[in-house]
Amino acid sequence: MKKSQLDLFVYLAQGLGAVSFAIFIASYALALPSNRVLHGEPIFRIPLSIFGGLFIAASVILLILSFKVKLADTR
Repeated sequence: MKKSQLDLFVYLAQGLGAVSFAIFIASYALALPSNRVLHGEPIFRIPLSIFGGLFIAASVILLILSFKVKLADTR
């Protein structure tokens, strides 16, 4: 695996984490005058499940790749 491919996959995992975090924060922030939490509503639960699951899968794959892939020294 080339360094550019690995870098692209790292950026993908970071993007998935950022989207998941943004949805999670929005589920709290959009209900703010009250003390309700919206992460149980389907409009938040489904995207959280999808992006959160993809983020965890990408993180596990990157963890495995970090032990398996030896990058060539580019100096």
